[in-house]
Amino acid sequence: MKKLIGAVLLVGMVSSCGLGNSAGSSAGSSANSAGSAGSAGSAGSASSAGSFGSGLFGRRNRVEQRIDPVIRNNGGLISVIKEARFERARGGAIVRARGVAPRQGYYDASLYSATNLQPDENGNITLEFRAKEPQFQTNVLGEHSREIDVGIFISEQKLNAANAIRVVGRQNQISLRR
Repeated sequence: MKKLIGAVLLVGMVSSCGLGNSAGSSAGSSANSAGSAGSAGSAGSASSAGSFGSGLFGRRNRVEQRIDPVIRNNGGLISVIKEARFERARGGAIVRARGVAPRQGYYDASLYSATNLQPDENGNITLEFRAKEPQFQTNVLGEHSREIDVGIFISEQKLNAANAIRVVGRQNQISLRR
């Protein structure tokens, strides 16, 4: 009796994941490899292979897709931008910025341009100071321990088309003129 209950639970778990259909279809296609039954079995396995995540795993993926791709890939805006500066380099310039995160542990910081470093209608290149938030609880402590430095290279061609460069944070922004 225990073996029967265990087998029923196992079949239920496998079928809820979407794995049961593909295994049955591939077995049917190998048994009937000649004729129209074999082609129908292989077509069934191809369609069920695409629906692998339709069970338990598919729900988790749908929730992740609702997150804004900019935030998922580049993180949220840093709280305060403390300073920004413009340094000449061969073939362009480096824009460096220092920001203060709300707590320790922020990582993968970058200056993100939604316009691919192209100036807007006012001639400004806008750079968003973004960092990913830690997934665990961290301390706030002093401001110095929460500072993050980032930089980005901008070519001479893109700089010539721009009047100013704006570095944007959550609470403030700094504008740099050439």
